[in-house]
Amino acid sequence: MSRSTAVLALGLFACAASPEPPPRAPAPLPVAQPAAAPVAPAPPLAEAPPAPPPAPDPTHAQVVARVVGMTTDPALRQRVARRGLDVVNVAWEDTGRAWGSALGPNISDVTLQVRYRDGEARWERTALMPVVRFPNFTDRTADIKKSRLFVRTGNHKANGKLASTPLSDVLRNLPGYLSRPGSVRGNGSFLAARDTHFLVAAQAVFLPIPAKGSAEFNPVVFNYQSAPKSPAVLTLLVSRQGTSISIIDNQPEDASVAGRGQELYFNAAGQRAPFKAERRSEVAARIAAQGGPRNDDERSALASGADVMFLIQVPLVHRHRGVLGGLATGNMWGDAIGDAYGAGGLGLSGIGQGGGGVGTLGHGAGRSSDVERAVIGHGDKRGPFGEGGGLRLERDARFPVRVTVQFYKATSNGVVSDADLDAIAKNIGSVYEHADFVGSLVIPTDDARRPTAWQSVPGEWFPW
Repeated sequence: MSRSTAVLALGLFACAASPEPPPRAPAPLPVAQPAAAPVAPAPPLAEAPPAPPPAPDPTHAQVVARVVGMTTDPALRQRVARRGLDVVNVAWEDTGRAWGSALGPNISDVTLQVRYRDGEARWERTALMPVVRFPNFTDRTADIKKSRLFVRTGNHKANGKLASTPLSDVLRNLPGYLSRPGSVRGNGSFLAARDTHFLVAAQAVFLPIPAKGSAEFNPVVFNYQSAPKSPAVLTLLVSRQGTSISIIDNQPEDASVAGRGQELYFNAAGQRAPFKAERRSEVAARIAAQGGPRNDDERSALASGADVMFLIQVPLVHRHRGVLGGLATGNMWGDAIGDAYGAGGLGLSGIGQGGGGVGTLGHGAGRSSDVERAVIGHGDKRGPFGEGGGLRLERDARFPVRVTVQFYKATSNGVVSDADLDAIAKNIGSVYEHADFVGSLVIPTDDARRPTAWQSVPGEWFPW
């Protein structure tokens, strides 16, 4: 049997053997269904909300407020203190302070005051800038050989060629570095036999400089022994652009905008100009965009030391007519009671206490540090530069010449990182590395007698 025959036979057998299937149940009647709803097209994907506009750049007044607030930021003050330093807005820069005292026969308060306008205000305002330094009272200083200190000179005359000159040479022939040599009468030498070393201190100053822009400022000195026509100190203010020499005699016309202390200016060939600071990165970018530096001034702006200024105080013989008298010789108070308060008042408020700066925009929440080196220059001319006032001046050799080295830092928000503070501590420490003696003339130790010391016994100066 073939395969096909067998299959057919089996199929027939199966049909014959199967009974008749039962009748099927009737199919159910169809039930009406509602019409299907049309399928709606998927909605388009919602667009992401637009990004918020960038926050507007702070106004210069807001930048100033942020930086002013650094002196009242407790967290910052603690971090500064851990490095053995303090942050203040009034620095005690004294050539003669008594042992264990805040007073002395030749003492000065120094501030850095920034000039700014609040919005469309017609008049300029000023604010005290934060200074990082060793604590005011102990006043840690260094005695550095006179041969190690040089200053830039030549700015006092038109088209003058700038040169580096030993500070001792300038003091030996001061009229040679004045725009009007006759403004200082006397023998012209302010270098004393005691000046084998100069008394040196160092500090860092913060300036409110936005990412794009600059800040105008003036160092301000209030000397407690100075009075009109009777200066107790002569100052030399030194930057990369030259040396500017003027007496401190608390003349009302030389007072700061706030009316406290005497403003110091840059001597631009006999004309006075405020100092100006920019960010080094902005200066470098501007010079690079023009293909490199085109003159000596632009080259010096990128060189080491462009962020540094020296404030030098030379003690002078005076008539003890200031707020405080000098050494006890004769009637020390003289007519101080009658003249002192008209000669500049009692100085700056908050002396040595950090002042009362405000931080209206907080102390850095949500912001990061943008601190960098500043480049110091000068602004527009504002009239004749005052030098010696035609007075006969004489060096008071009982006290040392004091040199305050200032490192200027730019910040737009008052936020200072630990790395910034470490760099500042290194800047300050680098100055003291050049010293033969380091310590405090206010709280002296048993070290060898320093060349800059002026007292031989405690309590040598009693103003009362």
